[in-house]
Amino acid sequence: MSAQYPLYAIVAELCERAGLPPGKFNTTRLEGYVQGMQVTNESPVYEHIQELAQLFFFDPVNRGGEIDFVPRGGEPVMEIDKNDLIGDSDDEKTRRSPEDIVQVLNLNYYDSVGGIDTCKQTSDRSIDTRGEGEKSIETPVVLETDQAAQIAVIMHKVMIEEQRGEFDITLPRNYLGLTAGDVVLYQGDRCRIDEVNIDRGEQKYKLIHDRKSAYQSQALGVAPMATPDPVPLVAGATHIEFIDAPILSSGDDTQLGYYIAIAGSNSAWSGATVALSLDGGENYTESDITDVEAVMGELVTALGTHKREIPDTHNRVQIQLYDDGDALEYRTLAQLLNRQNRALIGNEIVSFGEADEISPGVWEIGYLLRGRLGTEITQHSAGTRFVLLDRNTLNYIPTERYNLNQTLTFRATSSGSGEETITAATYTGASHIEPAPTSLRAYRSGGQLTIEWVGVGYLGGRAAYDQSQFFTGYRVTINGQSTDTTTTTLTIIDPGTATIQVSQINSITGPGPAAEITA
Repeated sequence: MSAQYPLYAIVAELCERAGLPPGKFNTTRLEGYVQGMQVTNESPVYEHIQELAQLFFFDPVNRGGEIDFVPRGGEPVMEIDKNDLIGDSDDEKTRRSPEDIVQVLNLNYYDSVGGIDTCKQTSDRSIDTRGEGEKSIETPVVLETDQAAQIAVIMHKVMIEEQRGEFDITLPRNYLGLTAGDVVLYQGDRCRIDEVNIDRGEQKYKLIHDRKSAYQSQALGVAPMATPDPVPLVAGATHIEFIDAPILSSGDDTQLGYYIAIAGSNSAWSGATVALSLDGGENYTESDITDVEAVMGELVTALGTHKREIPDTHNRVQIQLYDDGDALEYRTLAQLLNRQNRALIGNEIVSFGEADEISPGVWEIGYLLRGRLGTEITQHSAGTRFVLLDRNTLNYIPTERYNLNQTLTFRATSSGSGEETITAATYTGASHIEPAPTSLRAYRSGGQLTIEWVGVGYLGGRAAYDQSQFFTGYRVTINGQSTDTTTTTLTIIDPGTATIQVSQINSITGPGPAAEITA
């Protein structure tokens, strides 16, 4: 909601601008609030006051040298006795033309949430056969939506009531206290004094029909169209994420590498050049030019930990996507197990089954599979990165073995603007670190200890898994003594109590994390 200013204070300030000293005007009876108003030096102050009077239904009245601002809809101040009329003025009733009544009345105004374009609220009385046609009223005043609708309805009702006609009457001196704006009873009708002329001891009054209920309305307005966001003309910064993670596709296994995800920060973004530095940013080598955007963002709420073995139905997390136009989708458990809806949160890969947009660009996801592809399950605080791992929107960048455990610095330069974003991280070669084997067990028989396990691979699917083409076997460590083998079983002389560790070996990165038991 925009700021609100008391109506009485606005009118008082206009009076002061006109040069009226305090004590020469009274605005204390005015109620209501004004959201804003266009005021120019070209227009006299009284025109601005008239604009407000038209919308807030009050009359400026000169009473004893003081301007009193009288709200309409008040109680009658007296009843005029027909016998007090001077001359034949009691017969001087003028009925206004039916053409003064319209079936549709439009109020064009500035809405407090509608931006710089004018908005319209309409009072439609098409079922009223007394009126015809349509009329529009313009105002420079800023109004709230419902407030404008109610004003339009009240204006229309007042217009219809005033069409009943007006009386021109002459009264003696004992009615001298009546002023314009007063409500009186005359011939059983409620009337408002619209004009007063004093001449030689008698007063001439113009009375207009006035109905108290006409000044009330509970109408609800039609909300203005949302103001479109300004269209950026210059490409903003590029969001860039370095992803040192297990490979997401079998085709990426051919060479050591990492993933780069980029996204623009506004609609003018058309791509970026990504450059790599191996010396902390002193020198860069351009490695990729792309306009493919990934779905990226950051956590709005924190995400707790959970077991790897079962779906996480306890934790839910909210994400602010960088692009409000991006969308996340629901997936079944079977689809999650077939590598759909994988995402990177921090350095943990998850799969999510539920996704609901709770506000523009803010999504809440749940039903999570945690620690996918052997990544570590941790707590994640608000502000942690989120990247949807859609292989079609990620760039896989091959690299050399000598970059292992080195700090890589990346610079993303937005096309068209030259704005740069720089990030740096230590490269571990996670794309070719073999995962730990599973189902490790050991049993004794005939003085021997037999150790068995099941290998784990990132490639393939269903029951047909494959390790990397750089996989060379397993390393079995028993009480600190290591043996390498290419099979998934090992039998040795029983050493007694044994701590057993088994890891998979990659020819590029060496042994990966180990599965461990004590037998």
